[in-house]
Amino acid sequence: MALSEHEQRLLDEMERSFYQSEADVMQTVPGARRRMNYRSLVLGIVVVLVGLGVLVGGVAAQQLWLGLIGFAAMLGGVMLMFVRGSETNLSADTVPGENPGDSGAQSAARESFSERMERRWDERMEGER
Repeated sequence: MALSEHEQRLLDEMERSFYQSEADVMQTVPGARRRMNYRSLVLGIVVVLVGLGVLVGGVAAQQLWLGLIGFAAMLGGVMLMFVRGSETNLSADTVPGENPGDSGAQSAARESFSERMERRWDERMEGER
């Protein structure tokens, strides 16, 4: 079923508005396209546990400086858990799990949302005939 001109214009306007708002959100949220760095997470947990052990050891030995070192290690471990490395950035052209050298993968990644939906709609309509 085809859309009237008015409906098509409204749909195009809504789509442009959606893409504009999406672009605004992506620009204001730094790191929105990043993945979790599990290596830093695990390393941070280990550092926190070691720091906790040093802190407890410092309290048991009544050594203030050892307790402070343990606390600093725990703080550093927590900070390390939430660090997201630069190697985890996803570029706009690549999709996780695909090789960027594949020309088919690049063309599929560059295909906009509306183009994908239009292609899928056309495929669906051709299948009904």
